[in-house]
Amino acid sequence: MEQAESHVFYPMGFNHSYSVLESGKGVCVYDSEGKRYLDGIGGTHVISIGHGVAEIGEAMAEQAKKLCFVHKAQFTTAVQERLAARIAAMAPAEMNRVAFATGGSTANEMACQLALYYHQERGKPSKTRIIGRWHSYHGRTMATLAVSGSMFVRRGLVHNFDFPHIQAPHCYQCPYKLTYPNCQLACAEDLAKTLEQENPDTIAAFIAEPIVGGAGSAIVPPPDYYQKIREICDFYDILFISEEIITGFGRTGKNFGIEHWNVTPDIITATKALSSGYAPIGAMIVHDRICKTFKDSSRPFIPISFTYAGHPISCAAALAVQDYIAEHNLIEQCAARGEYLKGKLKDLADRELLIGDVRGKGLLIGLEFVRDRTSREPFPFAKKLTKTIVKTALENGLIIRGRNGTGMGKDGDHILISPPFVITEEECDELVEILATTIAQVKKSLNLVCVES
Repeated sequence: MEQAESHVFYPMGFNHSYSVLESGKGVCVYDSEGKRYLDGIGGTHVISIGHGVAEIGEAMAEQAKKLCFVHKAQFTTAVQERLAARIAAMAPAEMNRVAFATGGSTANEMACQLALYYHQERGKPSKTRIIGRWHSYHGRTMATLAVSGSMFVRRGLVHNFDFPHIQAPHCYQCPYKLTYPNCQLACAEDLAKTLEQENPDTIAAFIAEPIVGGAGSAIVPPPDYYQKIREICDFYDILFISEEIITGFGRTGKNFGIEHWNVTPDIITATKALSSGYAPIGAMIVHDRICKTFKDSSRPFIPISFTYAGHPISCAAALAVQDYIAEHNLIEQCAARGEYLKGKLKDLADRELLIGDVRGKGLLIGLEFVRDRTSREPFPFAKKLTKTIVKTALENGLIIRGRNGTGMGKDGDHILISPPFVITEEECDELVEILATTIAQVKKSLNLVCVES
């Protein structure tokens, strides 16, 4: 679709045309010209059960015939109650209350606001700021942009927010030039250091993705990282928000990504795989201790909800998706397919010097590209390596997504692969084959020279 022929405002790109997608089935989508694409990012890390599952649409239609909308200050719905119960059963122990949002940005916005209200109820109204991490992304509202650490989304819009940031646990490109475990978790200790510097009486919460997703391409922290984060949050009386917009509902091979570290946060936000993209919905899951604070207070309600939060049709879609995942054991399948795909990508890395790191859990896998595998020196941003790989892959029929920067600057290139949980081993092989062809083409077109000194 040429933009001159369209009435759509395209904020993601003003001067290029867009292919029109017509249909999808499983892990593949088809455009209006009949071209097939293997969806290597599941929309944008959204789709868990694949495209074209008829029973999800049937569940949505059935709900639409009954009830399309309710005023949440006066009513609830049976489908919302069932979905909340399902989510609470999946969540870590003592996290039994669920508030619904419309997506990742609104779920994170709700969590940040809830943290401030929580401290107000406890007589600590000065706790008004949220600590984030560099190399992170949390949404497109003003507050979630401010707590995000990605330089590519922050610039120009967050000058009125005073939210501190700490270093991400990026072991491959450690900002301290240290190696685990001799580093003694300097990246986690950065939270304590920052709290001391900023005055912990002004900090309400720390928000972090268990595995850094889109902005970092599946950066996995070391084994003891979140245990240390939990200890620091408790010591300084701040809440720990586990931001699971991507990692929630099975993407990493567990219900929630934080479970890989056996840590219970105070709040979980999770959205994308909840409805597998069939309808917009997200969830904020709250620890019983937080809920008790509000239940015991004199405050009648907390004004943090949104008009379409808990929408009956979206809840019906999400419930049907979670039923489908459970019936087909897709979280277990996601873990197994993830190991298979990561193994194939590591085999590719053994042959391809451009790939410095293959990382991730489940079907959330990142590849980082470097000029020198020994020094881990990245290519300069001006090379536009990531952009060229993503564009060439799309031309070759593979949808992937990438970012620039290592947390220390804008240089550095990495891509994130996150196909639907239903991907087969044969489709994993196809994905790797197309990616290998793409990398070879890009190396030639950009005249790249990689070394292993």
